[in-house]
Amino acid sequence: MKKYSALMIDLKNSRSYSIQDRNSIQNTILNNIKILNKIFKNSIKKEVEFSAGDEIQGLFISPESTYLYYRLFSMLIFPIEIHSGIGYGTWDIVMNNESSTAQDGTVYHYARKAIDEAKKSLEYSVLFYSSNKNDLIINSLINSSNLLALKQSKYQNNLMLLTEILYPIVYKNVFDPEELKKLLQFIQFEKKENLIIDGNFSMEPVQIEKESFYIEGKKRGLSTQISKLLGVSRQSVEKAIKSGNIYELRNFTIAILKAMDSIQGESL
Repeated sequence: MKKYSALMIDLKNSRSYSIQDRNSIQNTILNNIKILNKIFKNSIKKEVEFSAGDEIQGLFISPESTYLYYRLFSMLIFPIEIHSGIGYGTWDIVMNNESSTAQDGTVYHYARKAIDEAKKSLEYSVLFYSSNKNDLIINSLINSSNLLALKQSKYQNNLMLLTEILYPIVYKNVFDPEELKKLLQFIQFEKKENLIIDGNFSMEPVQIEKESFYIEGKKRGLSTQISKLLGVSRQSVEKAIKSGNIYELRNFTIAILKAMDSIQGESL
């Protein structure tokens, strides 16, 4: 039976926010998921939306597309912290004209198990569950990536988001490159830099090599291109990329996608 992937996201420590801040955060999240739903329209079965309170959920064609959606979402709302669960299983009760919240199946049960465990965990803010022996490896990779990302400044996070637009990590046409370009208007840098760029620039997607035995996420000339776009020195950009672990985070992403792609065989 065909399998799908569900995403569930909940705001961390939501009760600690004032009503005004909570409303502001919800509006920010709502605007971002509307944008991302357009970017990932090729791989979404049921659009990501608010389901109850602060929780949002959606259904995707694959765990890879779900993770890439989660990853971009995390960058867009940074530094707001969230709990997330990604499930991979069957979509058993299909309500064609209803939203994700009306659907059911092991894919939703697994996503619920993942986010509930993430909420109880002292270490993990996001977990993936498919009842497969590789879940342990995938979650270790995802957690290592998140730990590096949480150490970034807002400036470093925006540099990484800019890198993802200029050199997106491509996996089986799961997102629309033209829609991805529109994210440029939402990047605001802390300093005086302004993006000297329009929608006519050419993207250079990073393909995931199937036969490679190691991962190299670095892109030659990246710091030079970004320095020209921002009107700052190449050295300052290179320093921020290095201290923000941007290349390492891209390596982790490719490793996670490859690990997800290999899910098969014995169950736990």
